[in-house]
Parts: sequence; C-alpha cells; structure tokens
Amino acid sequence: MFIHGSAGVGKTHLAVAYLVREIQSKGEASRVFIRSVDLMNRLRDSFRSSYNQAASEIIGDYSRYRFLVIDDLGAERHTDLVQEAMYDILDFRSGHRLPTVITSNFSLDRVAEHYGDFGERIVSRIAGMGETMRLLGKDRRWQK
Repeated sequence: MFIHGSAGVGKTHLAVAYLVREIQSKGEASRVFIRSVDLMNRLRDSFRSSYNQAASEIIGDYSRYRFLVIDDLGAERHTDLVQEAMYDILDFRSGHRLPTVITSNFSLDRVAEHYGDFGERIVSRIAGMGETMRLLGKDRRWQK
C-alpha cells in the first residue's frame, strides 16, 4: 500500500496501525518500521570502515522482511545510492510479493521525479504492489 498526502494528515499513524495488526495476527518476527531517512543513513554509514555491516547486507535485510513499513519516502537526501538502494529493495519485495506499506508526502508522479533514472521503475513497483491511498485534511499537529 502507498499512502500519500500532506504533512500531518495521519499517514504514519495509519501505516503503524497496519503494522500493529500484522504483528498481532502473525507475531513480531521479521516485521519492521523504518523511516526512509534512517534507512539511507544506515546505508551511508556502511561505507565507513568502522561500520559492521555492508550496504548489500542492509539492502538484503530490508528487502526480505516479511512485512515492511517505509515511512516518509522522498524525505531522504537525493543521491545515486538512495535511488539504486530504494529500487533494489522495492524490486525484490515486489517480485516476491512481500507486504509493504509506504508513506510519502509525494504523489507517485512526484516520487518518479525525485528518484531520477530509477523513478519510473520504482513507481511501477509501488503501484503494482497494492493500493494507493491519498489522505486529505489539515495538519493535525498544528490543530489546537
């Protein structure tokens, strides 16, 4: 599922609800939530000599989790590494039909632009993995 909308409309809240339901019905093992920024920071850190996990292992781990929530897709800094890693993860998950919930402030068209050379392929995999949902409303964080 791809959930998009402006900031504060409840995308992450809804994604976590899907994750909680999955954990309650099937257990906690191999079910993960990660912000796209944190995932890409882990990948960048893997290139330091003191880091204990290779980028390919990190990509492999996130590709194979039984249920994965990627929060705030597109918020990460735009680099070739980010484009290729996100493509690798989503391509594997799509091909193996692994449940994935993705949230973003971007529409699929904007995701395609953001991810450059890999954009159309990434969006095609996201669209093929399930439903697309746009949440509307005001930023709940700003409501008084």
